[in-house]
Amino acid sequence: MTARPSSRTPPPDTVGALAVSARRLTAGGDRSGSAGSGGDLHGVVDTPFGTRLVIGDVMGKGREGARTARAVLDAWRQLAMHQSSLEVLAVRLHSLVVHSAEPDRFVTAALLTVAPDGSADLVCCGHPPPLLIRGGGAVPAAVPAPAPPLGLLDLAQGWCAAQPVPARAWDRMLLHTDGVSEARDGDGAFYPLAERATELAARPLAAFTAALAADLMHHARGRLQDDATLLAVETAPGLPRT
Repeated sequence: MTARPSSRTPPPDTVGALAVSARRLTAGGDRSGSAGSGGDLHGVVDTPFGTRLVIGDVMGKGREGARTARAVLDAWRQLAMHQSSLEVLAVRLHSLVVHSAEPDRFVTAALLTVAPDGSADLVCCGHPPPLLIRGGGAVPAAVPAPAPPLGLLDLAQGWCAAQPVPARAWDRMLLHTDGVSEARDGDGAFYPLAERATELAARPLAAFTAALAADLMHHARGRLQDDATLLAVETAPGLPRT
């Protein structure tokens, strides 16, 4: 099975303070035989604490990976509405993974809380940090204290630290799974995500994610070895930025 991005470019959604556009590509050769059976997860919700985002990748594939992804995403949706601390939210998700029916599984994840002015807090648990796009460039968000994946936080005394992301550091933010950054071409070269995101950044948000998805598939010659998710956000029109 070859993953195919949709040719249609829907308008971005608006969630809280953010315009949002997401693209999900499924790896070829999924043993479960269903396109939605992979282990990637992503979500955006408006909460009393700001607009919250999550992107993650479950160790493993097939129905078991998809089941873990659904459980983590469902728990995140509930906790995001009621837990003010991003660190505690991550620890609660870690506990869910540890006490699941498959305790040897782990989940890489990036979690953010974005204020209306664009300032944000970020927790990275074994996951690639978001790309911050501004002024003709795209750079990974700085994560001085990355944590192990959810399910393995006990390797870091069961805790993780949130990092601030200043509003001035980004006009557009791109979250992604490692199925994007580790996609290879026929010569084994990784997809140059930051470079391509910079080149395509002038496009409107939904066209940007559509173009990145198509470009990723071209790089991988139409066949990904892992699920790949792109989640791009920017401040919704009409809201102030500092």
